[in-house]
Amino acid sequence: MKSWFNKIRGFFREVWEEVLKCTRPTTAELKESTLVVLATMGMIGAFIFVSDFFLSRLLGLLIAAS
Repeated sequence: MKSWFNKIRGFFREVWEEVLKCTRPTTAELKESTLVVLATMGMIGAFIFVSDFFLSRLLGLLIAAS
């Protein structure tokens, strides 16, 4: 049976092996990913803005009608 120390050491060895498999994105990949994130944030922000605008108007009409 492995001791807890050997288990921990084995875990960190496996983590380090996985870290070595990682690569950095190229500049082009990084720019493309950034544009995708910004575009997605813009679309979500626009959706929330429009939804909030119309729902607040609807709520205002409902309150005024009662």
